[in-house]
Amino acid sequence: MHAPFPFLIAVLVALAGCAGLERAGGGEPPASRTADEWRADGDAALERNELPEAARAFRMAAEVSDDEAVAEQATRMAFDHDQMGEAALAAERWLALNPTSEMAHRYGGVADLELHRLDAAEGHFEQLLAAAYLSPAAGFLALLPLTSGHGTAADIAELFRRLVARHDRVAEGYYALGSAALRAENFALALASARRATELAPYWIPARMLLARSLIASGDEQAGLDAARDLVMAPDADIATHLEYALLLAGTGRAEEARAMLLPYATGDSVVPGAVRTLGVMDLDQGDLDAASKRFEDLLSTGVQSYDALYYLGVIADRRGDPDQALRYFARVTGGEFELPAQLRAARIRAKQGGLDAGLDYLDQFARSHPQRGPELVAARAGLASSLGDTLRATRILDAGIAQYPDSLDLRMARVFAYERAGREDAAIRDLRQLLAERPGDATVQNALGYALADRDKNLDEAATLISASLAQMPDSAAVLDSMGWVLFRQGKAQEALPYLERAAQLGDDPEIALHLGDVQAALGDAAAAKATWQKGLEANPDDARLKERLERARP
Repeated sequence: MHAPFPFLIAVLVALAGCAGLERAGGGEPPASRTADEWRADGDAALERNELPEAARAFRMAAEVSDDEAVAEQATRMAFDHDQMGEAALAAERWLALNPTSEMAHRYGGVADLELHRLDAAEGHFEQLLAAAYLSPAAGFLALLPLTSGHGTAADIAELFRRLVARHDRVAEGYYALGSAALRAENFALALASARRATELAPYWIPARMLLARSLIASGDEQAGLDAARDLVMAPDADIATHLEYALLLAGTGRAEEARAMLLPYATGDSVVPGAVRTLGVMDLDQGDLDAASKRFEDLLSTGVQSYDALYYLGVIADRRGDPDQALRYFARVTGGEFELPAQLRAARIRAKQGGLDAGLDYLDQFARSHPQRGPELVAARAGLASSLGDTLRATRILDAGIAQYPDSLDLRMARVFAYERAGREDAAIRDLRQLLAERPGDATVQNALGYALADRDKNLDEAATLISASLAQMPDSAAVLDSMGWVLFRQGKAQEALPYLERAAQLGDDPEIALHLGDVQAALGDAAAAKATWQKGLEANPDDARLKERLERARP
């Protein structure tokens, strides 16, 4: 089964032991307890690190109090501790006390988005667009980063599609929708949205750069690069535009042109840290560790993006076989987007040196000082155990994590994958069916369940229906295209499967895609193409045992 896209999302799961006390679905909380008593219970549960119980207690305090501050506290506490079901309920109570609270709408909207409650999320965000900003245009630009990292990419794109339908003359709305559609791997929607944004705001550089990115993603690389180059050649082009164009050049395989764009900003008296960083990443990708090391040392000396520089220097040290030096670098990454990746790499080094427990202990120490990263660290601990072959330990870690964070879709999906690695396919399918019941129409879950059924060669019509529904939301996802090709192959439709798998191979380099494409090519009688596909897949993934087996079997 394909791993899900990198994202941290949540799903509502009924809390155990709350029968008769939930506000949703009827039944008011008992009036015999005061808000202070509920809050005392919440504080005690927090001390015991019993997060679901704490969130529920604070929310019950809000239910029996008319003080808006109590509802605000309940909402923030639940949200900050990844209890999204309780956060959504507490935000409802907050809004009942103060219907105009913009913060309550923000919390409620994001919580509902994470829970795949798109109708409710739409209501919250539309209220924000109408009242919280100077204009809907300003609102769309504010809501785009607000939603980043919350909910699935497909859900965020659908949310903005709905909001834009209400504000169809706002360029910023189409810009937000196009940006979300790119992340959701719906390139046609991204392109149409970018074009509409540029029609409404012909001179707005972000919209025109989005159009360039969308053209490239859609396969028209030259048109996209030409559109970006026009922006670079404009007399008022700024450094950010030049850097983005260089990234587009690098991303389309024009490394030397990208370097030519970046070098003037990486040398001389006016060094731009972003240019140095990009050149360092390019050197690292090309395997030139000495050049990359020099770049990131230079970046570190600027005092800007220091955490990025330390992280990459740690990666370089690790690749050079110097784990102690790598650990020293990773230990200094105490902020920024690479803080958690640095600690994960450090934990893997610790595990290699002292065994799984040493790696898990390292992550536990990090978790104690970073409680806000709870679900991520549970997933990290389980991933470490799984990578070292201890699938039972990984499953136990996930079971405990799901009890603590019952709304985390990431953890639920991680447990599905752990079940599959342990050969417990029935348990994986059972969990996926439960998730789909809780999140009807969720593209990620639909694809995962459809693929699981297809891979077991059962319920193939149902599998095809699920995957088709997912593909409608993410038509350019390599994972979903692969699933579509695989279910068609399982149905005996190898010729129909081929274009889906060829497209998947163009968009992604997952070894599973290479495996499936080769199988279909072989079934269609093209042994040479199958062998070439498996060989290319093995070059990119030299440790994949299945590709090795296919190539061995293909030898005369």
